[in-house]
Amino acid sequence: MTQELKQQLEQLHSALQKTEALDDETHQLLLKVASDIDAIEATNPPSDELTDVLNAQVIQFEQDHPALSAILRQLTDTLGRMGV
Repeated sequence: MTQELKQQLEQLHSALQKTEALDDETHQLLLKVASDIDAIEATNPPSDELTDVLNAQVIQFEQDHPALSAILRQLTDTLGRMGV
């Protein structure tokens, strides 16, 4: 499961680098989400709101950034299977 999470996180980083249409606040929020997911791999507890933030971003990006939305949805599913 950790390998799957790592791959999805790499996809998120790659997609963020390719997406220029994000405002600074959204970009910073996604970087925080990526950081929280990194913390899971380091066995530090993530922030309690991680899944809520991911779900909100999935909805927000559905129309304008479908690639980011899909990656975030995969991350949410993986984290759910991990019990986060």
